[in-house]
Amino acid sequence: MKLKWLSLRALTGIIFPVLALLPNTLFCQAQVASTLSVPPTNAVVWQHVGRLYLDPNTGKAVYAGYLVHLYGVTSSLFNGSPSESTAYFTFSTDVLSLTPLPSNGNMALSLVSAGTFNVYYNTNPNGDWNNPATFASGKLVATFVRTESLFPVIGAFGVHNLSESLQSSQSFYFDGRTQNFNRIAPHGITFTQFADMTPLAGIAQYPVAFSAVGTTTAIGTKD
Repeated sequence: MKLKWLSLRALTGIIFPVLALLPNTLFCQAQVASTLSVPPTNAVVWQHVGRLYLDPNTGKAVYAGYLVHLYGVTSSLFNGSPSESTAYFTFSTDVLSLTPLPSNGNMALSLVSAGTFNVYYNTNPNGDWNNPATFASGKLVATFVRTESLFPVIGAFGVHNLSESLQSSQSFYFDGRTQNFNRIAPHGITFTQFADMTPLAGIAQYPVAFSAVGTTTAIGTKD
């Protein structure tokens, strides 16, 4: 009996300290998971490469392209050598309107209409600069809403800054886990986009195209 009592005491001395550590351990793991999945305010949540397709006669345009980096994702966003044709994540705006404003010195100014910006997940990438519709295919995983904004151009260089709120999102499985833009950018994003206004060949509907790149940062809470 004495041996059994000693064994029980020894076992108890091991079990209770371990149990006491479990809540803290689980809490720390939850904190780490939360930190990894929700970016801090002003963190870069993605970078992208795009093209602006324009009809100069009507001012109608579409901005489309692909994502290069995505917050919290450690694996490559490409199915092979990185390019528009291998990108798993693509984007496209709705048909937007560019309304010219009077120039300000050497600056050419345009208003960009309010609208939407969609992000897609393509399990079989097929992006093609000669067909901007290919960047609006696959699973729609996020829709952002923008208000009217200003697009200034100085010489052959344009900069576009605007913020957009997350309107809706759908979960998708990538990088070994379920992802959702309501964790990547729950309060929306702020774009900083740069465009080379040297004309490129467009398509029938949009005869002129311009190359562009962009970086988006996370918007924080109202608090």
